[in-house]
Order: sequence, then structure tokens, then C-alpha cells
Amino acid sequence: MKIPDLEELLDVISLACLGDTDVRVDVDPSALDDPLGVIGNAVNVLLDDLEYRQREREEALRRVAAMDAKQEFLAYLSHDMQTPMAVLLGAVTVLRTSRSDEDVAATLPLMEHAIERLQRFVSQFLDLARLEADRGLVLEVAPLDVRAVVKRVVELFADDGTIAVTGPAELSPVAADPTRVEQILANLVTNAFKYAGEAPSIVLRDREDGTIEIRVVDHGPGIAADEVDRIFDKFERGSSAPGAGLGLYISRVLAEAHGGTLTVESEPGEGSTFLLCLPTAHGG
Repeated sequence: MKIPDLEELLDVISLACLGDTDVRVDVDPSALDDPLGVIGNAVNVLLDDLEYRQREREEALRRVAAMDAKQEFLAYLSHDMQTPMAVLLGAVTVLRTSRSDEDVAATLPLMEHAIERLQRFVSQFLDLARLEADRGLVLEVAPLDVRAVVKRVVELFADDGTIAVTGPAELSPVAADPTRVEQILANLVTNAFKYAGEAPSIVLRDREDGTIEIRVVDHGPGIAADEVDRIFDKFERGSSAPGAGLGLYISRVLAEAHGGTLTVESEPGEGSTFLLCLPTAHGG
């Protein structure tokens, strides 16, 4: 029967007082006839209770932090939706007062652009709900021409600036959902315009590892080293990044759902490069 000596008891108590809640007295649980055995078991019970309460406190703090993050997300989402809503309201007002062909031709593209932005916000919100319910994201995977999707994204942002696209004329098709790939690239391009203040460039490459690489390159302020590893976390925005903090999180989940990856290379003051890699339809 293992019974601790007084020195061992004091060592454990001292370590516990310094914050080491993992330490325990090496004592037989049935050693209740010896005073030191009783004390040793009592110390272990107290440490078990302390560790449990500490876990409870940490979980409570995480719940509070998650609630604060969600409230902040909703605030930013509301703010970001105000612009396209205002555009739609202005366009409707114009069409109410004038139905000339010229006015219709001028307002319809604005309305379409605003609706597309709202659709992206709603899509992100629905994706978040599915992820938090552990339902996964819906994909309709088929062989896909990456250049066609990139062309579509470039057209979506034509009013914001000219996006230069470089890469080979022929690329292997990827196995992907075109709507979801467009969603990822639209998120990356939106961030580039928002944070860099100018159009990014897109570079395409057929890699030897059986993937197609899509690089979205901007010349903005870059990302601090201590933020690079967490910008893909849910509700993470970074110190210089206003917004809901959801696009990159969902974009990475989508990339990984395709069997691909989404990473970033960045240096403060030198811009950022987001790398989306998707497996080819024939697997290399």
C-alpha cells in the first residue's frame, strides 16, 4: 500500500499553489488508516475538484467570448449590408420617378451588382448555420474549367477595378463545385479591394502534385506575423481588417471540403498572396 511521506505531500501542495493543477499525490486510495494517507487522498480530491472548476470557468469564458464574437459579427454584417441595400433603394427610387430606357439601362447593372453582394452575405450566413449545426456544406462536384470561373469573378468586380489574370492558356480541369469556387475567389477578391484599396492580380498554375493553384495577389498593408495563423478562424478579422470575419473561415472550409487547401503568404507592408489549390479532375 503506497503511503506518501510528509515531504512528498508538501511538494505537491507547493506545486498546486503555484498553479500546477495536474500534479497529484502518489497514494493508494484505500490508505485511509494512516494520517498521511488520509491527507494525501484529501489533497487529490481537492485538486480534482479544482481542476474541474477551472475547466468550467474556461468553458464559461469561451462561451462568453463566442457570444461577443457573434454579436460583433452581426454588427459588421449589418454594416456591410447597408451599402448594397442603399444602392437598391436608390435604384428603385430612380425607377419610380423615371421609367426611361436610359434610366433603366443605368440602374439595372447597379441593382444586379448589389443583389449579388447581398446573395454572398446570405450565403455566408447560411453556410455558418450549417457548419455550427455540424451538417457540412453542400457541394456539387464535377470537372470544372478554372479559367471560366476566374473569368466570371473578374466580370463580377469589373466596376471595382481591372483584375489582371496570368497563367497558361490550357489548364487541367479540377474536380469542384463551380458556385463554391466562385464563392471562395469572390471572398478573396473582395478582401483585396477592401484592404489593399486596389485590384489584385490572379495567377494560375498547373502544379506537378495534381492540383491547380490559384493565387490572389494584392499589394496592400500585409498581415502581421502573429495574425497569419488565425485569420482563417471564425470571426477573426485581424487588427487592420474591418468586416464580419467570416469569409476566410468559410473559404478555407470549402477548399478543404474539395480536398484542397487555402493558405496565405504575407509580410507587413508587402501585401498578401492567398493560395487556393484544388485537385485536378483526373487526380494528377
